[in-house]
Amino acid sequence: MGATKEKEEDEEEEEEEEEEEKVGGGEEEEEEQQQQQQQQEKEEEEEEIKTSILDVFLGVSLKRQKKYPTMLPFVVFIIIASANAFQNINLKLFQDSKSYPIYYRYLTVDEESDFLFVGAMNKLFGLNLQNIENKAQRISQDFRPSNSARDHCRNNGKLENFDCQGHIRFLTRLKDRTLRDTFYMCSTGSFKPTGYKLVLKQNSFNLVQSDLNAHGICSFGPNDNTTAVLVENGTPHDTPSLFGGAVKDFLQSAPVISRHAVYSSAASYVSTMKKIDWLNEPQFVGSFDVGDYVYFFYREVAIEYTNCGKKIFSRVARVCKNDEGSSLKKNTWVSFLKARLNCSIPGEYPFYFDEIQDVFKIRDMFYALFTTNVNGLTASAICGYNITNIDNAFEGSFKQGNSTSIWLPVPNNKVPNPRPGSCSRDSTRIQQEQFVSQHSMLMDRAVPHQFREPIFYKSNTLMRKLVVIPNVAGGDGMVFFTASNAGVIYKIAAWPKINPKYDPPTTYLVSKIIPLGDNKPIWGLVNHGNSIYFSTDTAVGQIPVETCDKYTKIDLCIYDPYCGWDTNLGECRIYSNSPSILPYKSIDLMSYSLEEAITKAVGGYLVKFERISRTTGSSVMFRVAYKLHIRGNVRWSKEGTPVRGDRHILAQDNSLIITDIRSADEGHYEAKDSNGRVVADYSLIVETNKEQIEQRWMRKFDQWCEEFERYQEDIRKWEKKCEACCEEPSKAKVMTALGGR
Repeated sequence: MGATKEKEEDEEEEEEEEEEEKVGGGEEEEEEQQQQQQQQEKEEEEEEIKTSILDVFLGVSLKRQKKYPTMLPFVVFIIIASANAFQNINLKLFQDSKSYPIYYRYLTVDEESDFLFVGAMNKLFGLNLQNIENKAQRISQDFRPSNSARDHCRNNGKLENFDCQGHIRFLTRLKDRTLRDTFYMCSTGSFKPTGYKLVLKQNSFNLVQSDLNAHGICSFGPNDNTTAVLVENGTPHDTPSLFGGAVKDFLQSAPVISRHAVYSSAASYVSTMKKIDWLNEPQFVGSFDVGDYVYFFYREVAIEYTNCGKKIFSRVARVCKNDEGSSLKKNTWVSFLKARLNCSIPGEYPFYFDEIQDVFKIRDMFYALFTTNVNGLTASAICGYNITNIDNAFEGSFKQGNSTSIWLPVPNNKVPNPRPGSCSRDSTRIQQEQFVSQHSMLMDRAVPHQFREPIFYKSNTLMRKLVVIPNVAGGDGMVFFTASNAGVIYKIAAWPKINPKYDPPTTYLVSKIIPLGDNKPIWGLVNHGNSIYFSTDTAVGQIPVETCDKYTKIDLCIYDPYCGWDTNLGECRIYSNSPSILPYKSIDLMSYSLEEAITKAVGGYLVKFERISRTTGSSVMFRVAYKLHIRGNVRWSKEGTPVRGDRHILAQDNSLIITDIRSADEGHYEAKDSNGRVVADYSLIVETNKEQIEQRWMRKFDQWCEEFERYQEDIRKWEKKCEACCEEPSKAKVMTALGGR
């Protein structure tokens, strides 16, 4: 080391003597040498800064590794969080209070008024659908429970600051014949569900009525899941009615599916019987008005499984809209039926997703979001159900438990005709009423999901809310947006196969969006136009459905039905009919693999070979610039041998970093993914002598000079244009000075 240092000092002295001999050889030559030296020093300084930043960021500096041995895991976590998810994608945010939560847990879109209505604790908000941050078009109105209701709630052991408040849980527009823009709204009312009749007047609500009984429509407690749907016709005497699923007592022990006339609480009221084989601790997630029926989706403790322990099953129930109730048991449904929903991965031992979380209807299909139980292996799945298959299940055999709690099919000769569940009025109705009063009304056969397997499933995730957008960009693509209990919104693309009626669509998880980054549950998720709206306990957000500019990989870009890959510009853009835009449906997956099909469509290669030169003692980073998305880690090799050693670090983006480069590091480096695809290809040249180093810096300097010349030429052109268009000479001088001629 000492001899080498002395040799370097001797060489530096010789260079200084040569420099002194050349003094006087012309000012131009001296100026040029000074510029070169300054440029070299500048580039060395920049390179040192880059290396230092890289070392600090990744925690791979040898000195820092010894001093801060725990630095790497911390930084890795940051990289993982930013590499796999989008944050703040054109996010618009609404917060009425930043100091405490207001529990924005109910969202509904009203297209007629152009408002997104938000139900919160003691407040109803109306936000502009185009821009929720628009303060000029905003409604904010208080709906606090009475003091007596709060006192009663508190005296019965409920939490004053949460339970004993008025959480708004439902709002629907009424087709009132006397008043336009009339709405029905209900609130938990401090454990006393209360209904309101409101009239929208510009940017506020006029309160018409505030003492409507909302038992069975709104929940008592803010953590209960309820559902309600307004039915305008088909009910007895075509009386506008609310069909709801909720609990109807303070102790939350009496769940019901019921019908209430909007304008008279007593008229045409019908509900389920208080029997655990009808409803057993249900959590409701959705209700829909379809034809002659109203369908309810919920999860409950499975009474037919009690011999084997406590188990949650998902259900779909159906009632006739015109059901006038039983004559044997007053105000009790005669048409109530329920069936289990099967969402499972098939196999000798199927893997079941038993707990429905949300449901979304598109034409004759119900798309439902399921999870496993939180106490076991967590996973989420989306399953589809055709309404015909649901109705077919309701035409099958009934199931009933016997005295030994063994559940068996009810013999067909024990089932009256017409069958219970039919909406016809018949003289033999008394037989139906007797059957209903004695049975659970549970169907023997579960409703199968459309493709006998989930449309999509993901492990280690608990998804809670679902939005489905069909026919994206005028094509066959479909997009599912789901929201999790950890504050993440997932965007899942689905493309139909050749036989879309029988084969499940091909699905891709194209992006994860972390809008707030606080890992708190997302309670509300709705869609309107080009926006997705979401809500948490502390904020309401608006994000675009289209995120094409965020994709850097071809496959992720074209998976998204909103997007296409611009083969001319080499970037992801919003889908159009332009010949340069490559959409998913244009690639030939029948004849080629995905990689081959994309290579053929875009032209060129998906990985680029690069030759890189470095000096001994420096560092280098080999990036994985593969044009397709890579799942998991890659394996790096040098000349076919796996790369190992303390100086070789694999970054979280799969880049290979080599520190303290030595002559032995020279060679060919290659990275392969788990499928054996070559995703990075480099040749490293290690420069060890002074001539090689000088030549490299000269090449860099020449490149810099050429770039600077182009920059100066652009500045001159810009100045001429400015001088031509500027009226005041002083402005032109300022612009010239800024250009730095």
